Amino acid sequence: MSSRKGIKYTSWIFLNISFVIWLIFFLMRISGKLSSWSWIKIFSPLYVTFILLIFFAGSSAMKSSDFGYFIWSILSTCSLGIFVVLVSIKLNSPVDPSVNLFYVLIPLWVFLGLAMLLRNDSRDDNGKQKNYRTKGFKKNFRIFYPSFIVYFAIYTILELISQTTYSLSWTIKFIPFFVFIGTNILVLLTKFNHPGFDMTITGLVCAFLILLYLYLIGKIGHIAIPFIPVYIIVPITFVLGFFI
Repeated sequence: MSSRKGIKYTSWIFLNISFVIWLIFFLMRISGKLSSWSWIKIFSPLYVTFILLIFFAGSSAMKSSDFGYFIWSILSTCSLGIFVVLVSIKLNSPVDPSVNLFYVLIPLWVFLGLAMLLRNDSRDDNGKQKNYRTKGFKKNFRIFYPSFIVYFAIYTILELISQTTYSLSWTIKFIPFFVFIGTNILVLLTKFNHPGFDMTITGLVCAFLILLYLYLIGKIGHIAIPFIPVYIIVPITFVLGFFI
């Protein structure tokens, strides 16, 4: 195994383990079983992950001899890491005026912009990525990926408006996700005779969003239920991550 693949596999394993630990902490905190824990402690598994990912991303990018890829790797990892830290601080002190939601969301918007670059930058003549890997992604996943980024960004703007200017209902704030779900259901129907892992992941993400909405409007009583699709997605993506 090459050193680059070793870095890739090691970072992927650490990422999944820390995400599962964080998910357990998060759900226990929401359900009241870890109510004495601060949000900073709840998010602590992700802090370790991002420190490791900065090292792994930098090492991998430097081996590629592509300065643009190096900058992209570091900035995308750091921006998402900063967002996670700011979110935990905001949740810990929700009424603290010094922790403005707008500034909390800036690193996320930077990350989403960099994530969109993953779809559009450094393509060869055949439309394939040289450094930003898309190998194995089928057509409907290529539609799912950028559309989710766009609709999620729109949701964050609606959430910012709701928190700072005018209170919006969950139904209004979820409109971007409803459009996303409807679009992907149509895509899935057109590809129904050609099943694949991407259809499974897309369907599970749509199911998660629907169940989460029902929980937020009070139609589902326990937070663990909306996360059932996530419990299925995590092991699937963990295995697929070694082949994509």
